[in-house]
Formats: sequence, structure tokens, C-alpha cells
Amino acid sequence: MSQTKCLSQSSVHDFLSARKRSSTLIAIGVMLCIFSPITLLILISLTRLDILTSSINFVTGIGVIVLILLVAAAVALFIAGNHWLKVHENFEYEECNLSEETKEQVLKLSKEYENQHLVLKIIGITFCILSAIPLMTGSLFIGSLSNSRIDDLMTGLSTATIFLVGIGVFFLVKTNIVRDSFNIILQIEDYTAEKKASKKIIEKYATIYWMTISFIYLAYSFISKNWSQSWIIWPLAGITYGILEAILSLKKKKSISE
Repeated sequence: MSQTKCLSQSSVHDFLSARKRSSTLIAIGVMLCIFSPITLLILISLTRLDILTSSINFVTGIGVIVLILLVAAAVALFIAGNHWLKVHENFEYEECNLSEETKEQVLKLSKEYENQHLVLKIIGITFCILSAIPLMTGSLFIGSLSNSRIDDLMTGLSTATIFLVGIGVFFLVKTNIVRDSFNIILQIEDYTAEKKASKKIIEKYATIYWMTISFIYLAYSFISKNWSQSWIIWPLAGITYGILEAILSLKKKKSISE
């Protein structure tokens, strides 16, 4: 059974401030991970369309170097963000008690942030929706270009899609981390006492899961040299993670009810 913990105003303030700092670092890190294959895909597309005269191996090498640099920068940001997430991280998994005064203060801050959260959420979702436009634009050239040329063009246009998705995800990740910090303290929505218990179990496997996905992505991409399409691993991995998280949560809920 999770331990009951009374939170002081200072600890709540430290927790909320730390989560706000981490939100920007982690959001930028996620965005850089999404952006990482853009240079590679652009160079491959321009080379295959004969706009660049360099060899495909040369541009692939340059693109992979940029990809690794961006991923390295993202990892550095994740480490920095995780440092701030460690501040009172037990609040995320343990049942907490608030004094009436502290609860009112947190509720006030949460309500004040609600409008900003809504705006950032709208911006993020809008960018994600707009990300379909570049690929839809490419379909306009079907019939006027050969199949191979269409594929090369779509590879280039997919970078615009990835860019727009990256921007959208940045806003969504940033605002959700901040909003979740209020929910954690207030123990509402995805952070009720029951759900906190299941999250502790899920977090044990999250790191292993994403490290495995990263290994699969890099191994497949280097072996197959299919960088223009291997990025699809990431959205599929995200969907799979969501499904696994839901299954584990249901199992935990069932075990508690029994």
C-alpha cells in the first residue's frame, strides 16, 4: 500500500517549479529526436532528384552525422530534464495529503494555467493536423512524375511533415508536463491514488522499452540503409507503448479490486 504523505507548501512549490523547468528541456529533447532524420531525408531526396550531384553514400553519411548530433543533444536535454524530475519524484507514485490552504493554492495555480494549457494544446494539435499537408501536396504530382520520382519527392516532402509534427509535439509535451504536475499534487485525472500505484510499475519497464526501440531503429536503419522510411518505427513505438500502458493499468486495477 502506498504511503500517505503530507505536503508542505515549500515542497509543493519546489515540485511545481522543478516540473516547469523540466518541461521545456524534455519538450526540446523530444522535438530534436523528431527532427533528427530531417537533414538525412532532405539530402537523400535532393540527391535522388539530381538536384545535388554528391554521391548517395556521401550525403547519407552527412545526414547520419547530423542525426547522431541531434540525438546526442536530445539525450543531454533528457538527462538535464530528468534531474529536475527527480525533485520530490515520489509525489508521482505515492498517495499525498494536502492541507486545505495548500490545496486551495494549488487549485488556484492550476486554474490560472488552464487557459495557457488550452492555447498550447490547440497550437500543438493544429501543427500536427497541418503536418498532413506536405504529403497531400506530393500526391498532386502523381501522374506527372514516374513512380521512382514520386517516391523521391515524397521523401523530401515528408521532412516538412516531420518538422510540423516536431513543433506540435513540443507544445503538447511541454504543456502536458506542467499540467500533470498540478494533477499529481491534486491526485486527479491520470494521477489518482489508484493510478499512481500502476504508474510506478509501468515506469520500471519504460526505460528498457525505449532503449530497445532505439536499438531496433538504429540497427535496422544502418543495416537496411532505409533511413527514408525507418522513422515510422517511432510513431508505431509510441502507439504500442500507449497500448501496453493501458493493459498494465487495467491489470493493476483488476488486482486491486480483487
